[in-house]
Amino acid sequence: MANVLMGLQIVLSIVLVISIMPQDSKNAVPTEFGGEGTQSYFKPKGKEAFLSRVTKITSVLFFLNAIALLLVK
Repeated sequence: MANVLMGLQIVLSIVLVISIMPQDSKNAVPTEFGGEGTQSYFKPKGKEAFLSRVTKITSVLFFLNAIALLLVK
């Protein structure tokens, strides 16, 4: 069971890296921390929305799988 979870962790990490790398980083830091901030009235469309959704889902699955790995060992 631990080997299956470890393989899944590797796949999730690769998907996470692939989904994070092409994202535009100019809106990553809010204005409170010295960045340009985001304009909340503009919703991301197309590729940005898809990559954002994939990143959020994959990061939650990565976190839950990491906890499962700790509980199995």
